[in-house]
Amino acid sequence: MSGYFKLVDAHEGSYRIKLISGDGTLMAVSTTFDTKQDAAAGIEQLREIAGTGPVVDQSKDADVLGAANSSAPRAAAN
Repeated sequence: MSGYFKLVDAHEGSYRIKLISGDGTLMAVSTTFDTKQDAAAGIEQLREIAGTGPVVDQSKDADVLGAANSSAPRAAAN
């Protein structure tokens, strides 16, 4: 099974998105969304970013990903 987005209840009636890998590992948790419709729009935005966004490595050993990031396709400028 491939990874998936899980829509979950958060505090005070809001919602969060969890990104779950194919093996069930929690990969990311979103900010809160006031409505389910906003959360669904957030999932669409995450899909777009994940498919086109470059890696921006600000870690102390950033040079490790430098070559991989420079060879990755870049998103077209708007």
